[in-house]
Amino acid sequence: MSSITLKSSLIKGLIAGIPSAIINSMLFYAFKNLGAINDVVMIQGSPLGVSQVIFSSIIFSLVAGFVYFIISIFAREAFRIFQRIAWLLLLISFLNPFLFIPDVPVGFAISLNIMHIVVAAAVIYVMKKHIPFLT
Repeated sequence: MSSITLKSSLIKGLIAGIPSAIINSMLFYAFKNLGAINDVVMIQGSPLGVSQVIFSSIIFSLVAGFVYFIISIFAREAFRIFQRIAWLLLLISFLNPFLFIPDVPVGFAISLNIMHIVVAAAVIYVMKKHIPFLT
């Protein structure tokens, strides 16, 4: 039986998601000021806003926490498996802007990919850490 609980995994997801959202919000405004992110490119009918960046950073971190919990139920080396899956999904996510945003400028896509890296790195870092109040 794993010592990893659903509650601890979701809390770790939130612990990763909040700093990710803050960092990605700052990156969003930096990229917007540099012109890499603009209001011309439409994502699902509207320009990308900071609220979508915050929401995505937190939600995907929570989903990662849930996935980590599920993996821990079935595998002894849960973190190692989780880490490999996370890196693979990060690599796949690099294609997302190019495949799902019509006529996306390269700078816009790279900006989104940098934000993907922030979330993945935070999630992997936090899931590996032992947090005493969660045990």
